[in-house]
Amino acid sequence: MKKLIFSALSVAAIACVVLLSCKSKNDSNAITPTYKDQATGTGANPNTTQVTTTGTVATTGSANQNSSLNVGGGSWTSVGCSGQSCLTGNNTSSGTNVTICFSGVPTAGTYTLVNSNALLGPGKAVLSITNPPSQPINTTWYSTGGTVVVTISGTSITGSFSNISCVQQSANFPVVTATGQVGCL
Repeated sequence: MKKLIFSALSVAAIACVVLLSCKSKNDSNAITPTYKDQATGTGANPNTTQVTTTGTVATTGSANQNSSLNVGGGSWTSVGCSGQSCLTGNNTSSGTNVTICFSGVPTAGTYTLVNSNALLGPGKAVLSITNPPSQPINTTWYSTGGTVVVTISGTSITGSFSNISCVQQSANFPVVTATGQVGCL
């Protein structure tokens, strides 16, 4: 009998605990998500589709698409280069400048293109493009490899190149591919 009374009291106690725990609660003071214009306090942004910026993002390049550049022809002019270590061509309509620099005054021959003036030496040259087509103003691109062939005829010096891939110093995409020639009289 004692066991039966004890069991009945145990079941009643458990039922009371369950009923009391299921009692509805007043959630009026609970934290709920809202928008900044409706919130008090810091008003953090609960809208995950509109990210709130809290810092900065380092960018490696400002260019936006691949492009091809044909150097030489009607819109291109060359700067006098007698005794100078660089051949330069300017596109008067687009503002694009192409420069090929050598470690000294160029002589006839084939030069390997490198991506920095610090790497210049015998048989090496750097091709750079400032304001390339379809890129932001003041962007500069540098050759990533290839060759330039320098020919000299009298006082005329010409540097010819084909399909030279050029990128910004700190970005590998996009690529500007340059073909053509830069020269001077």
